Amino acid sequence: MKSFKIYLVASKGEKSESEFLNILEASLKAKIDILQLREKNLSTLEFYNLALKVKALCEKYNTPFVINDRIDIAMAVNANGVHIGQKDMPLKKARELLGEDKIIGLTINHKSELANTQGATYLGVGAVFATPSKQDCVVLGIDGLKEIASLASLPIVAIGGIDEVNLNLLKDCNIQGIAVVRAIMQANDPYIATLNLRSIFDKTFIGK
Repeated sequence: MKSFKIYLVASKGEKSESEFLNILEASLKAKIDILQLREKNLSTLEFYNLALKVKALCEKYNTPFVINDRIDIAMAVNANGVHIGQKDMPLKKARELLGEDKIIGLTINHKSELANTQGATYLGVGAVFATPSKQDCVVLGIDGLKEIASLASLPIVAIGGIDEVNLNLLKDCNIQGIAVVRAIMQANDPYIATLNLRSIFDKTFIGK
């Protein structure tokens, strides 16, 4: 089974391209398990060009690379897969386009959405905690995450406001990974931050 332990969701935002890529490389050196490029404000050409550079970095460190939402970009750069939400292209059509070998992650905000997960590789469940990275999201809380995880048959990646301080609060949830944004992208030292997250995850979910 693919590992989803430490899943970095990365957006360039106001950072320069070199600063952004340096942060990603630091996290890759510290062995994140998967990297998602999420860009809502770039043109298609800008997104494509950035995706090529991020993909090259991920290949250097043998780390799976997925694109958020944009199946066209994922196909154009031959990424390892995509992550889609409930308002994006239907999961069935995404799988048809990408083929059986690609990773497809699906966002789940409510247990009712578990009825339509056939074809997904993993489920991104959240938001567990409130997060400025996605201000319009539904906050499930730990109990909501636990309920969905208990009902799901696919690997669960928890997302939403997770960091070194609150990660251990998820110890009783049946999850296979955590998706983080700020905990790495805004860290003083992304390399150390990644190592710390992995250490805490392994201690919290021993044997997962």
